[in-house]
Amino acid sequence: MRSTGRLATAGGYVTRWAVDTAGVLLAMSLGTFALVLLARGDPAAVLAATRAGRPATPEQIEAVRVELGLGDPAPVRYLRWLAHACTGDFGLSLRTNTPVGPEVADRLGVTLALVAGSTAVALVVGVSVGVTGAVLQRGVLRGTLRTAALLATSVPAFWLSYLMVLILALRLRLVPTSGMAGLSTWVMPMAVLGLPAAGVLSRVVAVTLREALDRPYVRAAQARGSGPLSIVLRDGLPNAAGPILSVAGFGIGSLLVGAVVVEQIFGWPGLGAYFVHAAGARDVPALQAATLVMGGGFILANRCADVLQGLIDPRSRRGWDTRPRRAPSGGFTARLRRGAT
Repeated sequence: MRSTGRLATAGGYVTRWAVDTAGVLLAMSLGTFALVLLARGDPAAVLAATRAGRPATPEQIEAVRVELGLGDPAPVRYLRWLAHACTGDFGLSLRTNTPVGPEVADRLGVTLALVAGSTAVALVVGVSVGVTGAVLQRGVLRGTLRTAALLATSVPAFWLSYLMVLILALRLRLVPTSGMAGLSTWVMPMAVLGLPAAGVLSRVVAVTLREALDRPYVRAAQARGSGPLSIVLRDGLPNAAGPILSVAGFGIGSLLVGAVVVEQIFGWPGLGAYFVHAAGARDVPALQAATLVMGGGFILANRCADVLQGLIDPRSRRGWDTRPRRAPSGGFTARLRRGAT
């Protein structure tokens, strides 16, 4: 009976997660479509001019509009796209006249590699700085780490990118300014994406770990003679892992959004740069596909963090159970009703 209850709980959680994800992705696609319609300019004119290599004539613009069905009402165009997208067909790019799905798949690998490297930077730097800040009670080092974390969180990504290009690439000539010519070209993009996330994570690690180290079981471990490193790794971090995983999941999802700026600055041919180029050309199918992929990645990162948090901390699994709860028959309300009768 207990295993059946667990399966029902897990099944209800997965079903609710799938429904919520589908609703969010549908709202994102509809919002993207509406924003493109509200933007200035005619997509047919932009595409016709791109194909002709010069300002297009009215006849060329009308031919493109008829070819792509841009003259149909907006609801008809959206529902037509949605019907094909549900089967995995995201249509043809208005800019390149090629299928959007393979283009997104080719560029997604670059973005995922960048996000993976930035995640490693954020975890290593954030956890290290946070643990150091939690262990140190006071001192110059603790204040310096807190200031550095605050600056890393507050500095905009584009300003940090240009600062690194100016210092590391132009002044010191340690790394190339842009491109993907080797491992050295990964340093600045991963740092620009990873350091702000590391700043946020370090503050959460410092606060939650400091609270965990003040618990009675930690003082009992100290009385038994356990060393500081053993206390932090065995008693402190496991009990502070819940909030840390939640922030880490949100940060990893945010890296997908930050890749839009970083890839454009450093000339990486990833999904972020593809999104920017599609936005400039008002390429609706490409924009919608890129938005769905980035939104789905953001949701998936947060859900994975929730699952890991539930595996580590059983108290967080209460939200997994979607079954209706029956009030106990012997409770205060029942006794009051029996007394009234």
